[in-house]
Amino acid sequence: MSKQLRKALTEELHKRHGYKVMETKIKPVHLANALMRSEHRVVGRMSVLQQLFEGTLPRNSLDKRVAAVRSMIDSQRDRWGALGQAADLKASPLMTKVLPLIRTLLGADGAAFGTSPEFSSFSSPTALTVTGDPSDDGGGAFIHALWGGHMGPARLSILDLLSDLSSPTKDAAHMDDLSALLAPLVDKTRPRTTAVVDGENLEYSAVENKLRAAANCLCAYEKELQPNPISSLQRIVLLAALSLFAHAATRAHEGAGATERILLLDASNDQNSVIAQASTRCVAHLLGDASEYMASVLNDLLTAQVPNWPEMPVAAVNGLIESAGLTPLEPGHALVRRIEEIANDADGPEEVRREVADELIRQAEGSQRRGLDGYLKMLGIRSGFLYPIQKNPHKRLNPADRTLEVLVASTIDVAAPPVEYRDFLDQLRQRWGIAVGGRVDDASELARVGVQVPPRALSENSDRFLTRLESLGLARRLADSVAVVGLLEAHHE
Repeated sequence: MSKQLRKALTEELHKRHGYKVMETKIKPVHLANALMRSEHRVVGRMSVLQQLFEGTLPRNSLDKRVAAVRSMIDSQRDRWGALGQAADLKASPLMTKVLPLIRTLLGADGAAFGTSPEFSSFSSPTALTVTGDPSDDGGGAFIHALWGGHMGPARLSILDLLSDLSSPTKDAAHMDDLSALLAPLVDKTRPRTTAVVDGENLEYSAVENKLRAAANCLCAYEKELQPNPISSLQRIVLLAALSLFAHAATRAHEGAGATERILLLDASNDQNSVIAQASTRCVAHLLGDASEYMASVLNDLLTAQVPNWPEMPVAAVNGLIESAGLTPLEPGHALVRRIEEIANDADGPEEVRREVADELIRQAEGSQRRGLDGYLKMLGIRSGFLYPIQKNPHKRLNPADRTLEVLVASTIDVAAPPVEYRDFLDQLRQRWGIAVGGRVDDASELARVGVQVPPRALSENSDRFLTRLESLGLARRLADSVAVVGLLEAHHE
């Protein structure tokens, strides 16, 4: 039953927003793979990688691993040179060192749809290793469309930068070291038609325009910095993940009129501090809104089947299931009995609406919490945005260093002089919905969303945050208690 309900919900979410949120455990590497696939419209031919996988898979027998490596060498002897000429292949450097190292560098993710190279996402800087892995659930295509797609004035420069950095046709002399290592592992690429983003409203919303501005800022930062290509790609992919998080996190506000949420950044380094607890409440409110938004989407779907569906909940649910091309529930089905029990015990139609929606959401999400709240939590953790990463249900906003760098770089204008710290905090609040505690309005804005924090604690948190920015080379304290934020180092990676 959970699969039928999840199918109906995911299709509706895809229709509304251009991406799904209920199928897989999303990772930035999935977005990177899909983003490059959307940009270059190719996938790599993976026969050599298949042999490499078989030759390095620990659970394979030694004879099977050796046979796979020998087959790989025989088909591409000119590529492996002296490495492939060892008399004892089992003990050769290729078998014991080179291939295991390559597999580690690739960081293959088996994803949810298979374990073969064709359905994996690789931590790779080149589109030569792009695959058809669908584990991003449309997120990569959505970000590509958000950044303007292939044509027209809406295309942002960050896509040109991504295209240049990850080009599958790049001359070997201009490749980064990892791309040069991976290039021989791909026979060639083949064209791949990419999915069209199927959102109901293809015009950019207020949130989306902020995210496009963030992409422009990061692109300018990368061009000014001119770091190694892999560092730039890592930040671009991380921005894609943060942008997807920010967009998904605002669906309850933009799509259902819920309260606009603020996230309090915790710089206290103390999980028991007032700030850490307040940050945890902010994240909990955001995730709670996401759960309620899922219920509102389900309510819309049921209303489309039966306008007064709380009076006929089973008929509405069966109508929804049939609309997805699936078999309706039999009268004696456990879910039918549960819905009838709720309807009989409820005090009125609104209680039926709420309780039945909650039950259906639980059924659809399953034990893995495959709803929007679970999606945000997973994406936030794996983007280095939310913390802690352990199986602790109580998350707070405590960005990792690289994530914090991307947040700053996507907020400031590197073409302008460094901005005063207090002005930067205003910009961070406007662009990413993040409060630190150094703004006059922070305490009152947090109080309006139900999070009470003493002003002194907020002020101390802001000071610690500034110290952290200084340690990353992104801020500097000047005389007269003034501090500035910007690209202050000539070379910073």
